[in-house]
Amino acid sequence: MSQLDEDMEIDQRHFSPEKLYGRDCQLKELIDVCLRTRALCPPEVALISGCPGSGKTSLVQTAKGRLTDYGFSFISGNFDQLRYPEPLSAIITAFNQYFDDISGSHDELINFIRTSILERTGDCIGVLTFCFPALGKIIGSHCTNPTKVGLKETQHRFEYAFRSMVRAIATPSNPVVLF
Repeated sequence: MSQLDEDMEIDQRHFSPEKLYGRDCQLKELIDVCLRTRALCPPEVALISGCPGSGKTSLVQTAKGRLTDYGFSFISGNFDQLRYPEPLSAIITAFNQYFDDISGSHDELINFIRTSILERTGDCIGVLTFCFPALGKIIGSHCTNPTKVGLKETQHRFEYAFRSMVRAIATPSNPVVLF
């Protein structure tokens, strides 16, 4: 066995791929931000940035493992360079996956999410189901096609409906983390 093979064997014995190494401060800070948000209710943003392969996903996955016991929901969507021309594709993917997961869960949760979103968004629900088709599985036939308006009004309506939807699903008792 060569020295390189022996070194690799030693490295494999001492480092578990499931454990996060050297990121304790960042992990604690991320968890603290989430718990503060749940306790105090003002929204906070924690930006996780870094080069590809630097451990951003591992950091969030480790935090997710610790925070799901506290009732946090994690949704994620990856940026895809092939979908670059489509604005907000990662966010659309993340919310569609979240709504797919909800539609496959128990009736009580589905009804709660449906009622919360409908109460918050009102007539603007059609705008959201157009962007998030998986939301239509939860909302059902309550959707109406949005009235055609000007470009600026369309943008304002979408922003209002999106904010209302996020407020409906992300509550102090059910915090949502977008990754």
